[in-house]
Amino acid sequence: MKIIIPVLLGATLSGAALSPTSVPSKALDQLFRTYWEHTLLTSPELATVVGDGRYNDRLSNVSLGAIQKDLAWKRAFLAKLKAVSQKHLDNDQILSRDVLNVLIQDQLDGARFQPWEAPLTQMDGLHIDFPQLFSSHPFKTSKDYRDYISRLKTFPKSVDDVIANLRSGLSHRNVPPRLVIQGIIGQVQPLSSGTTATAPFLEPLKKFPEGISSIEQALVRRDVEAALKQAVTPAYNRLLHFLEKEYLPQGRIEPGISALKNGVERYRYAIRHHTTTNLEASTIHEIGLKEVARIEGEMAAIGTSLGFQGLAAFREAIAKKQDLHPKDGAELVARYKTYVDGMQAELPKLFGRLPKAPLVVIPMEDFRAEAAAAADYNAGTPDGKRPGRFAVNTFKAETRTMLTCESTAYHEAIPGHHMQISIAQELGSVPAFQKHAPFTAFEEGWALYSERLPKELGFYKDPYSDYGRLNDEMLRAIRLVLDTGVHSLRWTREQMVDYFRAHGSMDEVDIQSETDRYIAWPGQALAYKIGQMKILELREKAKRKLGSGFDIKGFHDCVLGGGALPMDLLERRVDDWLAHEERRQ
Repeated sequence: MKIIIPVLLGATLSGAALSPTSVPSKALDQLFRTYWEHTLLTSPELATVVGDGRYNDRLSNVSLGAIQKDLAWKRAFLAKLKAVSQKHLDNDQILSRDVLNVLIQDQLDGARFQPWEAPLTQMDGLHIDFPQLFSSHPFKTSKDYRDYISRLKTFPKSVDDVIANLRSGLSHRNVPPRLVIQGIIGQVQPLSSGTTATAPFLEPLKKFPEGISSIEQALVRRDVEAALKQAVTPAYNRLLHFLEKEYLPQGRIEPGISALKNGVERYRYAIRHHTTTNLEASTIHEIGLKEVARIEGEMAAIGTSLGFQGLAAFREAIAKKQDLHPKDGAELVARYKTYVDGMQAELPKLFGRLPKAPLVVIPMEDFRAEAAAAADYNAGTPDGKRPGRFAVNTFKAETRTMLTCESTAYHEAIPGHHMQISIAQELGSVPAFQKHAPFTAFEEGWALYSERLPKELGFYKDPYSDYGRLNDEMLRAIRLVLDTGVHSLRWTREQMVDYFRAHGSMDEVDIQSETDRYIAWPGQALAYKIGQMKILELREKAKRKLGSGFDIKGFHDCVLGGGALPMDLLERRVDDWLAHEERRQ
């Protein structure tokens, strides 16, 4: 879920404890705490997601004034952060300081392009983030339900602020492609009218916890239904009317970000933001072409081993193989769970540190499934009271293939997202902000690396499943080509789809949604392969340096032991670990 972090509500930046003349480590620790408290206070949705319930009755203030105040706060905070002397700081403290510097500087750099003027896509935004929030909101006490009602009543202001920001984007021609707006409209429509409008919001009323009296239940039900009727549904209707009548007619035709003012600079920033590297679009495009060719060679080899003459014939046979399709959503969910359970038992062979947080495999919510990926992951709370949730997309399940279920299970669950995020949350010595740092290249790079990792333990015994693993890696390689193609080389959507069909084996429904995803999210799709390749590069570096002393558990614990990091800071952390290991030998 994307969280917009808006305005500071208080003067928490001042105080003698933050003076540059203070003991550096104490001053730095205080800054770390100040930043995290600011983040939770100004982004109450994030506070809920990480299990801090102090602000469960609020939503973020996404007004332009709040955003501008927040940027001013961050500029002042960054100056204080840089003023702390490095003297007497250890390597971990310096790393944490540099992580925070990257986080804040990136937000300030991105503000130049006014992202709040185009905050909605079919992938994220207030319209779909809001109903998803309540899968993280607790429902254990009467206060939890009252907080829920407060949030429902606050929603109209958030919608009106978003509409105002979108109108500002219209005035500056900062508008997404028309096809993206059409996708958003398709998501807002069922939430704005009819019985489906309130369905996601009535879920918490289906079963009340013990301790809430029948009288209180009736009052809660009355107030929730009133808030939906008087606040939430009318707000969605206003948003839908604006999107259809004002926004869609002014959506741009060209899909790439280069069509916008300062489009080249926008895309360069998007690449840096998502990959945490300074790679040029042309370099990434070439990497993608080479990776596509390499992976196709490995795919062809599997086809040859099964008796097929050429990759095209193998793909054609796969498309006709009926037993690769589930009969329904339940079978699809069960298949994923089988792989998760199987990998769980093998984790001690690859990791010294294992996550404590539980994991559940569940069907994805209906209201977002049509435009969503095949599966995704939502983190649990650090205390383990809310488990991590691996959501399986069962929309048109019978048309989907189970070819990539195994690799996707490892990517989204273990040893992928669930393991990485849970371990980060459980790190006792790492500052809170660092445990939840949103570096896409690290998080998605690790998850893609995790798809290949089980093969080293003998998994992917079925050659079709191994082909599915390569197909998933091919998807991430194709992303390097298509993302740079549309946003730098000005490819059309038709060119993107044609390339997809020529080099991938995805279901047509996924090809269409993936193509629109790259158009809507410039740079985001690059993070997977760029991050994975960096982790593999660092692993090979460690093996060369340590030789027979290389320990895969130690390497993995090092990579995951600092939380999500920018790629250059990850390399620094690995280099420090290597130096320590070399001294031990």
